[in-house]
Amino acid sequence: MRFTFTLLTFFFVSTFGLAQNVKFNDTFDDDKNTWSSNSDGFVTSVNKGKLTLENNHEKNSKWVWKAIVDDGTATDFDVEATLILDKTPNEYATYGLVWGMYSDNSDYRVVQLSANKQLQIYHYYASDFHYDKKWEPSKQVNGKDKKNKVKVEKRANIYKVFINDELVFQTGNNSYYGGRFGFIVDAGVTLLAEDFKVIEYPSSINVVKEFNSNLKMLKLPETVSSPTIEETNPVISADGNILYFDRKSNPANVETDKDDIWYSVKDRNGKWEQAKNIGRPLNNKDYNFVISSSPDNNTLLLGNKYASDGVSPNGAGVSIAQKGLRGWEIPKDVIIEDYVNKNDYVGYFLSSDNKHLLMSVERPEGHGLKDIFVSYVKEDGTFSKPKNLGNVVNSFEDETNPFLAADGKTLYFASKGHPGYGYYDLFVSKRLDDSWTNWSKPENLGNIINSPGYELSIFLSAKGDKAYVGREQDIWEIDNTVKQDPVALVKGKVYDSKTKKVMSAPIVYNALKTNKELGTAISDPSTGSYSIVLPYGEKYSFMAEKEGYYAVTQNVDLSDLKEYKEIEVDLYLNPIEKGEIIRLNNIFFASGKYELLAESYGELDKLLQVLKSNSKMKIEISGHTDAVGADADNLTLSNNRANAVMNYLLGKGIAKDRLSAKGYGETKFIATNDTDEGKQLNRRVEFVILEK
Repeated sequence: MRFTFTLLTFFFVSTFGLAQNVKFNDTFDDDKNTWSSNSDGFVTSVNKGKLTLENNHEKNSKWVWKAIVDDGTATDFDVEATLILDKTPNEYATYGLVWGMYSDNSDYRVVQLSANKQLQIYHYYASDFHYDKKWEPSKQVNGKDKKNKVKVEKRANIYKVFINDELVFQTGNNSYYGGRFGFIVDAGVTLLAEDFKVIEYPSSINVVKEFNSNLKMLKLPETVSSPTIEETNPVISADGNILYFDRKSNPANVETDKDDIWYSVKDRNGKWEQAKNIGRPLNNKDYNFVISSSPDNNTLLLGNKYASDGVSPNGAGVSIAQKGLRGWEIPKDVIIEDYVNKNDYVGYFLSSDNKHLLMSVERPEGHGLKDIFVSYVKEDGTFSKPKNLGNVVNSFEDETNPFLAADGKTLYFASKGHPGYGYYDLFVSKRLDDSWTNWSKPENLGNIINSPGYELSIFLSAKGDKAYVGREQDIWEIDNTVKQDPVALVKGKVYDSKTKKVMSAPIVYNALKTNKELGTAISDPSTGSYSIVLPYGEKYSFMAEKEGYYAVTQNVDLSDLKEYKEIEVDLYLNPIEKGEIIRLNNIFFASGKYELLAESYGELDKLLQVLKSNSKMKIEISGHTDAVGADADNLTLSNNRANAVMNYLLGKGIAKDRLSAKGYGETKFIATNDTDEGKQLNRRVEFVILEK
């Protein structure tokens, strides 16, 4: 429906002070705000608590308004009035509340009612009508001669419409508002208005406490952000040295009219090298993009599904690609139990532990449109039925593109349903427990990262000091001020302990005390390199695993980690062969004691499983000490510790003729006793394979 308007311009005198946050309140007991007018068949008057708007024009709708709020974009407000349809030429005639109008009338919003109890909500801008809700019957709307209380509640980009105190519409899809408010009536309609009020509120945008207004967004150099081609969807590796992104309609793409995956690597000076196309099979005939990268840099989560030929697309979904000896292998489908998405769009993220898949989908049990859910990896490699993160993170609107920081707790996401500066803003929330439904109130990242437009994704390295955002067809970098829990990036190579050759093998890390598996990774087939991210507050064991080998388990104590740290630890796999001497790193005793501590059970159970899988294997368990203390005491202590290990295995059902134990005291040093590190190496429990 289009209207021709006759404008009656007024200015107001507020009847209440700002201290009460009431910008305008007129009960129409008198005409102090000068509503009365008579122009072109449109008569307005004030009498006995009512504003009468009588439109006698043959065909044109008319309106009247007041300039009330100085800057509707920066200010939150409620506007409300009670409307009574007094006269109408027919049951289709309309009337309503005008709000958020610009000073030149080029942009305004209308809540519109009809005589036959229908409701319409629209936004006029760019010389056209845009309908949030087209005409439809509404149980909340009363008919002729009855009161309709109309209220609009505006909070940043969000507004909600109430009719007679019932919510009838809400959206987060707005970012600009003017400061004029008033009423609109069809030709032939007489409308009575009562109790017109505008209440101003402080900004509802909950900005992060660490927000720094002096920060600057820096566009990455032309080696990444080319001047003529659009780049978007930046994904940074955990170590901060590889940047994946999406290039659109580039002549150098595998498919020039489709998006391709590109990447850039930092050189020794920390500069981004010239970006390269990642090539087949990750770039095929579909739109290709990276969603997330595992900390080991050997696994990528990708959009869409891939056919087995490595060239053809295979429909919508999500895939995982891993590195082989010759480079990236053909991605495989990610299978999610009871997967449902009623939306045209979707977002994913695979956590650093490779065990939790976050997704933004629209499901029947959601709180609004797209919500963020989490699925857990199952033993067969598929993912569980998605679990909603709850109504603290999720709103009535869209939440999308989740990014879970390396600490496994700090969640970044885009939303239209939390108060922000634009159509989509970026927010952060902290997971408060292991339920995945208990989160801190989302905080807006502020108006340097967020703009009046669309901010849809953000990515950080494990260190968390830099954030990467796609904006204005380029990739941008900004210092990250949001405090995350500290993590350690543990990296190294996997070796065959006998041949010293690098190996590709799965990496597993556990909680040392409970032996609960916390995450996985894989080493590069060509270089043997691996890396894992370990959050603070835990003691960890970690190892490479491969059939036919026994892993030398490493451990690290991050209980008191205060800041980001990088640790280099090479992992060794010992072939299960006769004569091999294998150290049991994660065997723990109290100082000077030989009772096994609980942290030892994971290592011992691993040895137990090897013995059960190799039923003919016989081993000797040996205990060793450093040079501190009397020789005889050390010999006794080492013998008792070796026997403690043997007795644990015997108690688990291993036959006695397969095990022997001996203490060597300080007779077989493998390092100097002049340093603490050397002494620690000498204090050890080992086993030698006597028979295979």
